[in-house]
Amino acid sequence: MENYRAMAIFVQVAETGSFSGAARMMGITKSAVSQQVSLLEENLGTRLLQRTTRKLSLTEAGELYLQGCRQMVEAATAANQQIGQYSKEPSGTLRISCSQDFAAHHLVPLLGPFLDQYPKLSLEIDGSDQIVDLVAEQIDLAIRIGQLAESGMVARKICDLRELLVAAPSYLQKYGEPKIPADLTTHQWVAFTRMAHPYQLSLQGAQGQRLSVRLYGRAHSNSASTAQQMVSCGMGIGRFLELMVRRDMQQGRLVHVLSDYRLESVGLYVVYPQRTHVPLKVRAIIDYLVENRDMLGKSV
Repeated sequence: MENYRAMAIFVQVAETGSFSGAARMMGITKSAVSQQVSLLEENLGTRLLQRTTRKLSLTEAGELYLQGCRQMVEAATAANQQIGQYSKEPSGTLRISCSQDFAAHHLVPLLGPFLDQYPKLSLEIDGSDQIVDLVAEQIDLAIRIGQLAESGMVARKICDLRELLVAAPSYLQKYGEPKIPADLTTHQWVAFTRMAHPYQLSLQGAQGQRLSVRLYGRAHSNSASTAQQMVSCGMGIGRFLELMVRRDMQQGRLVHVLSDYRLESVGLYVVYPQRTHVPLKVRAIIDYLVENRDMLGKSV
């Protein structure tokens, strides 16, 4: 490891044919060049250069060693060029973890112009509802909604999202529509079990009063889209992000209930590993999402 700099100096000496020429190329003194080459020969236990008053020439061992040194210098130069691209323009593969439904209907439609803006960047989306280990899975960032658990990650809020209580018209025709939050205790509740408290509800009234309700239901799912389908099929009342149910409401498949009461908004966050230097591709996508946060609330 300690020979790397001396190896690079040795390559310059061989290519320029002199210590002074190598010194000029590397911006160091001639004596420093001579010292590094001497230390390299001492560490290797063999002479690499024949020194005369007129010129330098490579020994047989020096010719052989020069090939490996050149390969090292070329590899280091290529690596520096690649890393240089990361500091000037987003490039490489951007890996994002995001729930399948949100990715398909809200994130992906937004990313076409982003990729057009950065032609050296490729995109990979892990469409999973599971909370993945970003470091272990080599994920650059995750899109997460709701309350975040302590993880040691950096979290940046992009925007707030509204939630609504909805039910299918067939359910309301059969069981009636709740008029106040307390009425929910006599209704079937469809729970999305990935929520921290899937059977508890807190609503704010028009006067700012906070009302809490304990719910009951026979249908539940750990998939938001499946829970929404259960509600659409008349199995009960559920709570969902407005952006998830907007189309079904517009087309009459779902109805907003208790519209005079508001659920607390939930945050949409970008989460990424703590780093001293955040990769340019990560900074670029975060800035882009912040600039286009209004679009994230729209469905395709």
